[in-house]
Amino acid sequence: MTNDPSLDQFLALCQRVYERMEREGTWSWADSQNTDDLVESDSNQNDI
Repeated sequence: MTNDPSLDQFLALCQRVYERMEREGTWSWADSQNTDDLVESDSNQNDI
């Protein structure tokens, strides 16, 4: 852990999101240069 509580909170959040995506099978995805494969931010869920 760091000496910065805000950074620790952020890193813990990142870890929870990563672990959830691993568990649900939504991590990892292939990088694509095809713009049709991009996800628009207005369709993202805010469930973190």
